[in-house]
Amino acid sequence: MAQSFQEMRRLKRQLGPTWNVFFGGFGSLTPVQHEAIPLLLQGLDCVIASPTASGKTEAALAPLLARLMANGGELPAPCLLYIIPTRALVADMERRFAAAFTELGLTAAFRTADNPHIPEGFVQLLFTTPESLDSLLCRVPGVWANVRAIVLDELHLLDNGYRGDQVRLLLRRLELDWLGDKPQKVILSATLQNPTELAQRYTLEEARVVVEGEPRSLNFATVRTLAEALERCKAEKRHKALIFCNSRKECETLAEQAVQKRLWPYDGVFVHHGSLSRTERVETEAGFREKKGAICFATTTLELGVDIGDVSAAIMYRPPHDASSFMQRLGRACRRERAVFALGVALVDGDEELFDEYRQFARDSLQETIDYSPDYSVVVQQLLSLLFARPQGIDTDRLLEYVSPLCSDDVFAAIVDKLAMDGFILRRGALLQATERTMDLGEKGEVHSNIADEQTVQVVDSATGRKLGEMSTWGGAEGTIALAGRVWTITGRDQGKLVVSASGDAPRTGSFARRQHGGKYVYLLPPEVQALMRHPMEVERGPQGPSRRTI
Repeated sequence: MAQSFQEMRRLKRQLGPTWNVFFGGFGSLTPVQHEAIPLLLQGLDCVIASPTASGKTEAALAPLLARLMANGGELPAPCLLYIIPTRALVADMERRFAAAFTELGLTAAFRTADNPHIPEGFVQLLFTTPESLDSLLCRVPGVWANVRAIVLDELHLLDNGYRGDQVRLLLRRLELDWLGDKPQKVILSATLQNPTELAQRYTLEEARVVVEGEPRSLNFATVRTLAEALERCKAEKRHKALIFCNSRKECETLAEQAVQKRLWPYDGVFVHHGSLSRTERVETEAGFREKKGAICFATTTLELGVDIGDVSAAIMYRPPHDASSFMQRLGRACRRERAVFALGVALVDGDEELFDEYRQFARDSLQETIDYSPDYSVVVQQLLSLLFARPQGIDTDRLLEYVSPLCSDDVFAAIVDKLAMDGFILRRGALLQATERTMDLGEKGEVHSNIADEQTVQVVDSATGRKLGEMSTWGGAEGTIALAGRVWTITGRDQGKLVVSASGDAPRTGSFARRQHGGKYVYLLPPEVQALMRHPMEVERGPQGPSRRTI
């Protein structure tokens, strides 16, 4: 939509100092910014959906901060809460916007498990993950009354899953305990199934929906091997490729093959996944971003907007688990081009057929239709978190009020009975209290996360003492492992850590446990409640091709 001189002038005046900070280097606004900013300046709740790199973040931050700063004076802390799905994205937000906030005279914190410190006196702008917010609500109570704006970023990655349900109940806790006037809320997403239904789920009041941006054309082909995919990239003069894998084990194995078989120069091969330490991930992002010719093997950790520079090709080693992930991976490549160049490695029978389905999905701009279903394990997790935060106890009716968006009275009663029987809750009439068992979990920080646990061990470089990442199995006392795109020889164990040294030998395959569906507290649900939960379907691909199974 064309932006008239008068419109731009009016928006500049309304945005005040945030205009120069966020848009001063651009001649005009993107379409999504042009549509969303006036609505947010009016104080309306909004759902904003547009493609990757369309300026959604700036479209939300600039008007929200302009409204917060409009009356002058010192802003309370915190007044803006920005919830982000992953630690990598929180770190990327810090890299992109910390200087802008300083220029505006605002204090900001980027709080995750990787960076748990909060400056003394708290901060005006808080960027955090759901699990970290859960911890803060328990450990830093009484500072939330001044929250005036809440942003839920990349919400499609959380919604209709246990982490999205946790966000719903965290918002419920904020509203019941601390927030007087309801804050302005914004949902940001690159893909959406039903924006109106999504808004209602997260209590956005009469939300306005902004959907902008034409999808780019797609140049997609399937190949049979990784070697063929890389040769196609070289022939097309596309020398910076992001290669998505469906497991961390696959990332490490393929990276080693790329080096051993000389498919790509050694110094241009990178690996990025969730088992690597924060230091390793940050170094990978920086190295890949700065390198002109490079390939990076990644899992979902790089599906989102972490800045890794211009990527000229997206390669998917076998189809991802759903069409939304396929779309997200396409969006990481060719961001300055009108068409996306992407390749799919169809390894077994059925892969090519699934790629074709996803390609049609992308070309038709369709959305998957998935009925919402609550994950009752979140009720368990939130009850433990709430009782840990208030060891003096909470009235039964009040506890039900916290979790009622997810469960009925009957389901709540069954869960409380099971937790009491298992020794997590102590009953004193209508008052429920945490037992010593629950308080111990809370002191360890385990009640704040519902992410399924894995059996892991830290991997440490013997030469430097530096933590390289985690492995889900220890391997033997001897042998080699692949991690961070390199080969390491196991030299021993030290205080529960696996100690390794750099090696040039071919590695044994590392083992990375597959994350289970549903939250980790499913096991504490009574059987009759577990039976109520929808069991997701998964595509299982083996030598005979894809087959459906319930898990």
